[in-house]
Amino acid sequence: MTIAERKAREAYDRVNPWRPMKDAKADGTICELLFSDMVGSFDTDPRRYFLDASGKWFRIDPPGPIYKAPTSWRAAWVKLTPERRTLIKREARYK
Repeated sequence: MTIAERKAREAYDRVNPWRPMKDAKADGTICELLFSDMVGSFDTDPRRYFLDASGKWFRIDPPGPIYKAPTSWRAAWVKLTPERRTLIKREARYK
């Protein structure tokens, strides 16, 4: 990672900090998720997710449900339409 990339990443982290899971709302906001395992937390996952009204997280591309529990989330500042959310959940069901 170059110095410029590191500075850009730090600036992005300051503007858009990680938030606790209890603050997530099922309003169709596209989010980044932070997962943790026994070694540590990893935020290198480039995928995007959204929270369903049922409390389940869904991956957008490729569509699918999330089985492991995330530890934190942060918004990507864009919302999915209800129609798009329904389509993603339907596609996730058949995979």
